[in-house]
Amino acid sequence: MENRKLTLAILAMVVATVVSVVIVSCKKENESKMPENKACEMPASDMNMNEYLTSFKKRLLSAQKGEETLSLEQAQRDLGNLLNFDFGDAYHVTNTFHRDTLHVELATIQGQVDLSQLAHTYTLAYEQVEKAFDLVSLPNKTVYTVYCVFNPTTRNDESVDVELILTTRGYDEALALRTEPSLYDCWTVGHGYGNCDGLFVGYDHASVLQRVYNSSIPLIGCQNGVLYYTDLAQITIFAYNYPETDTSIMYNTGKRLWDGNASQYNYGHVEADEMVYYYNNLCDIIDDEMAALNDDSNDLLTISCGVHQSSSNHYYFACKIEYAKHHCITINPD
Repeated sequence: MENRKLTLAILAMVVATVVSVVIVSCKKENESKMPENKACEMPASDMNMNEYLTSFKKRLLSAQKGEETLSLEQAQRDLGNLLNFDFGDAYHVTNTFHRDTLHVELATIQGQVDLSQLAHTYTLAYEQVEKAFDLVSLPNKTVYTVYCVFNPTTRNDESVDVELILTTRGYDEALALRTEPSLYDCWTVGHGYGNCDGLFVGYDHASVLQRVYNSSIPLIGCQNGVLYYTDLAQITIFAYNYPETDTSIMYNTGKRLWDGNASQYNYGHVEADEMVYYYNNLCDIIDDEMAALNDDSNDLLTISCGVHQSSSNHYYFACKIEYAKHHCITINPD
């Protein structure tokens, strides 16, 4: 995974050139632009996945009751992958995301899923995703991902709640022309109060870190085709799990990401040098977490960050990392 860290020596040089989705490069080298987007060659596994999901969909929609069962794990994987295969169209320049959380129910039998029941749930899920996407008001929108997870219900072995997180991507040309929030500024800790001058209301230190990082992720290519993702997964990192080992650098409670009390959360500020410190640490932590997966086929998709509360007086930075495997459906020009 590409190192996205910043150094203080290049800060002033970068600030004046940042617009649109390219807020800042995270490369260590002395560069102020994001690497050019590259079209990736289609791995051999793409064709296998495309064929598998096409075949699975036919089998699913023709399934008869009692004919075939799947494990919950396999059913969740196939349902999520199929919805991404149906809707996913991620290969587009993006500067804004919208998320909807949807729910449908899936009947189960002693921890197994009848394929005909999965077909019923798939039909309901398809309709919900389609309706939710139609309601999104982003310009130039397409479906980025559909994250699928099965949650237990009070009915135990009789059903699971299927939670679908639909992420719609868009590109707003007006937004691309506006000045973006910058790391090189003082920001309020939380609440979206904006920077320390009261500008950029709606942003805080966590949302700025999120936006800058997401804007530095190179676009995965899919030349002459449609890009979709499978095997979507998430990791969540919490500031309190990452103490600073260098005692010469000490912010808030000595964590590599923001961690503090209620007063600091409600009234505190994060100065520019502290913002860069957190950003560099965030890059390193995400690199380490992705490397720990020991699977180079995973692509980082987006991160979603905020300040959360664990007790009446303890608040901490947390960040959800979303990753998946990319696939390309080649479309013939004619």
